[in-house]
Amino acid sequence: HFQPDGDARQDVEIFNSGEDPLYIEIEPTQVLSPGELNEDRAIIRDPRQAGLLVTPNKLIIPPGTAKLVRMVKLENTPEEKVYRIAAKPVIGGVEGASTGVKVLIGYEVLAIVYPNNVRPDLIVEREGKLLKVRNDGNANVLMREGFQCPTPDTPKEQCTPLPGKRMYPGNEWQVELPEDLPVTYYQSVGTRNFVETYQ
Repeated sequence: HFQPDGDARQDVEIFNSGEDPLYIEIEPTQVLSPGELNEDRAIIRDPRQAGLLVTPNKLIIPPGTAKLVRMVKLENTPEEKVYRIAAKPVIGGVEGASTGVKVLIGYEVLAIVYPNNVRPDLIVEREGKLLKVRNDGNANVLMREGFQCPTPDTPKEQCTPLPGKRMYPGNEWQVELPEDLPVTYYQSVGTRNFVETYQ
């Protein structure tokens, strides 16, 4: 999370817990129209134009060691910007007389540059067993760990879990509910967490 008044630099550590060297490619992309049906990704070729510098683009990590990938926000912005930084292992040779299989797992980092004036505005409406959500603000809201309980005294672990979603500015979403009862969601805006119940 890059807040407008926060640190412009953040690091991610990649650790090699295996017995062979790791060869990693770093591929930063900017997410266009995040959360929409036409969501797309553009590989960052010019960091100045994209607003985010990611370095290095290749790593060799010996066994039992770690290296850092640095992300630097190059500018403040009036609109929220979303990035995905992929760390992709590059396959090496397979030694031995028989056929071998290497299983490689890549990871992605979600990086969000928040606007100069963060203003989340989540509009939630109830229509019986339908929950309608719309983000009219300029910053994303993460709706997570939603649940619906048959009574106010029911322990959370006995309630019905509901799907979650990160609501980017302009996103709309609907959730079909099992009952016409209050709905509770844990929510996050940046690093701020809170709970909302919708009747």
